[in-house]
Amino acid sequence: MNFTLIDWLILSFYLAFSVFIGVKAKRYVEDLEAYFVAGRRVKVALGSATLIATEIGIVTFMYLGQIGYLTGFSCFVLGIIGAFAFFVIGKTGFVVSKLRKLKVITIPEFYEMRYSKGVRLFGGMILFLGGVLNMGVFLKFDGLFLAEVMGFGLERDVLFLIMTIMLLIVISYTVLGGMFSVVITDFMQFVILSFGMFITTFFILKNVNLFDVANAVVKYYGEEGINPVLNPRFGWKFLLWMLIASVTTSGLWQPVTSKSLSSEDEVVGRRIFTYTGLTLAGRYMIPMFWGVCALAAFGPNVDSQIAMPRLIAKVVPNGFLGLLVAGMLAESMSTYSAYLLAWSSVTTRDIIQPIFRGKLDENSSIMLTRIIAVLIGLYLLIFGLFYEIPTTAFQYIAVTGAMYTSGAFGCVAGGLYWKKANSTGAYIALILGAIGPLAFLVLSLFKDFVPKSMHFLLDVNLSGFISFILAGIGMVAGSFLTNKINPPKNIEFEK
Repeated sequence: MNFTLIDWLILSFYLAFSVFIGVKAKRYVEDLEAYFVAGRRVKVALGSATLIATEIGIVTFMYLGQIGYLTGFSCFVLGIIGAFAFFVIGKTGFVVSKLRKLKVITIPEFYEMRYSKGVRLFGGMILFLGGVLNMGVFLKFDGLFLAEVMGFGLERDVLFLIMTIMLLIVISYTVLGGMFSVVITDFMQFVILSFGMFITTFFILKNVNLFDVANAVVKYYGEEGINPVLNPRFGWKFLLWMLIASVTTSGLWQPVTSKSLSSEDEVVGRRIFTYTGLTLAGRYMIPMFWGVCALAAFGPNVDSQIAMPRLIAKVVPNGFLGLLVAGMLAESMSTYSAYLLAWSSVTTRDIIQPIFRGKLDENSSIMLTRIIAVLIGLYLLIFGLFYEIPTTAFQYIAVTGAMYTSGAFGCVAGGLYWKKANSTGAYIALILGAIGPLAFLVLSLFKDFVPKSMHFLLDVNLSGFISFILAGIGMVAGSFLTNKINPPKNIEFEK
């Protein structure tokens, strides 16, 4: 057992305080906009902190640490690409500013405005499928981290207990307080984790020599550990995919976009992305660096999923360890709450409500969203325990995200910036965007039976990259070929 009494006291106090603050936020939930987008009152500082908190939980540290352990310094390019994407969105307002002007709550709402109710329903279903698959591994990786760092062991019953407790804590305040709970607790959690990252890096550097880290990368990976183009896990396909996906995900991934939609206006929304982008490279590279340090400390033969948390358990002293785990757990709560709220709100507003004969009132919509959030949480528990991902966690999360964002990019960018985009093109874009990632996920379950001639479908980087190409072709070709029989439905923006 790595945790002592002081660690448990720090962790217990902080989690109890977070839940208390989150539940108290329920008093501010007056209507749908308050529940889903915090009444659109979020300012730059709070919006930036909550977006940073949403996008870096324990699972983020786990998959970034894993890819650092497996690829050395070559993975650092991902932090640069991610920061560039946020900076582009922040400076240009690409997609997000126009969506904020339209005052939508979810991305599929735009589909109905620009195309049709059917596109909204279909797009909502793909968003939900990609979203819950993407989130499916979060709870398991969080459980692995906590079990290793705390010293409980990795038996399935231990993982189940840790995952269940985490789920109960997150649901208790997300379901009650909605987006107000998320943004109120996120700022506090952002501050705590920033301090935790600093002290962890200090103790790692105190125990692992930088010269040994550099030598380990060269010894075990050679030039592939430095040059991402030569690394077999990356290459040009992967880098191009990440460049496109980072921009589209930044603007169209519902948990991220919701922060811009919650802002006071489109100018504040853009600044939130700009300021978040300034920190993103560091937030990626620090846990990646921890993973590279684990390579130097343990060599290349440790389970890549637990190498980084094992290093943390070894070098961070008690007291500081409790504070770090509290900060990481708090950030994970931010991630879960934002994601649960995003996927449950999409289900309620974009899948159930369009097919519901009588319009749901606000109270019914909020109640239904809460029920769906609980059901998604139960799915995370079961899926996380039994599903084994077919690639690295980073690439799994990227490819499940591409299942939705590739088609959404064609639909939203086309709908906002191209007058000829129509509902036929939108349907084709959504279908073709989902085919590549879905084929990879399904075929990877039966890879021993896949003919050699089809093995290219098992290349996660190719599946992710080609999904954006196919979606773009689908939107353009589908709209051009059917423009006369299916005229586009344009929308007007307020000046």
